[in-house]
Amino acid sequence: MEDFVIKTENLSKVYGRLFWKKKEPSLKGLNLEIPYGTVFGFLGPNGAGKTTTIRLLMGLIKPTTGQAWVLGKPADDVKVKLRIGYLPDGPTFSPYLKAYEFLNICAKLLQIPSSQRRKRIEEVLETVKMSEHANSKLGGFSRGMTQRIGIAQAILNKPDVLILDEPLVGLDPHGRQELKDIVAEQRKAGTNVFFCSHILSDVERICDSVGILFKGDLLRCGKLDELLGATGMRITVNVGNDELTQKLLPQANSSVRLADGGWELIFNNNDEVKAMVDDYVAKKPDSMMITPSRESLEDYFFRNIAVAEQQS
Repeated sequence: MEDFVIKTENLSKVYGRLFWKKKEPSLKGLNLEIPYGTVFGFLGPNGAGKTTTIRLLMGLIKPTTGQAWVLGKPADDVKVKLRIGYLPDGPTFSPYLKAYEFLNICAKLLQIPSSQRRKRIEEVLETVKMSEHANSKLGGFSRGMTQRIGIAQAILNKPDVLILDEPLVGLDPHGRQELKDIVAEQRKAGTNVFFCSHILSDVERICDSVGILFKGDLLRCGKLDELLGATGMRITVNVGNDELTQKLLPQANSSVRLADGGWELIFNNNDEVKAMVDDYVAKKPDSMMITPSRESLEDYFFRNIAVAEQQS
């Protein structure tokens, strides 16, 4: 288990409803291995079992079958909690506490020495851009401000693993960018990150690996570079190659006119286009730049979910 920051074996959770109704599995035999040094995105539609998985990893609920380990220890090991930072989905805090007071309580629970608490609290407030609200009561905070305080408490103990459930909810575009910067900083500091989000474009920028969950089953899991393999080519046609542009434009899947007057064209794998481009490049090597293009995470996600829905 030491080789993986998070590992699960046949992890299942069945929630019992009323005794005369059939029990509903929220998670079905999840097998997951996340190596150290990873920013892992856990994706899926509402009700797929993502939050259930996080609660199992945090030891907040017991599995019906299987096991889970975090940082090489069983998920219900109390001592390992001191090495985890956790932000639940839709966090709520006492409205009567000031931001500093709340974080001070968290610091005590995390056993941060009293000589270090003030400095560390000031550091995390600065990180989430909430220093000026340190003495404001949480009850007066907007959803985005509450989310920032939730992130502050999650990184307060300089965790070895940071588990975030929908951390981008409630944040404006500027706040989302700041969170992405925080995740990047945490990674540089050696923190492993596991988080759920519905904002797939941000997940694609932040993560190096993802897993897709659907109705409790893990559909896909792996490194983004492997999952989103090259599906075509991106051609940047330089200014002054109008003849080539006119030939390529009708066959392009998408096209963008660049500020300098050139064109960016994207194609699926197409032997006819490739032959035309190779022939033109042989005559005019500086006429264009060719790079592989890959499927977006959003397209990959919805394509796999659509297939799963048809098969279910």
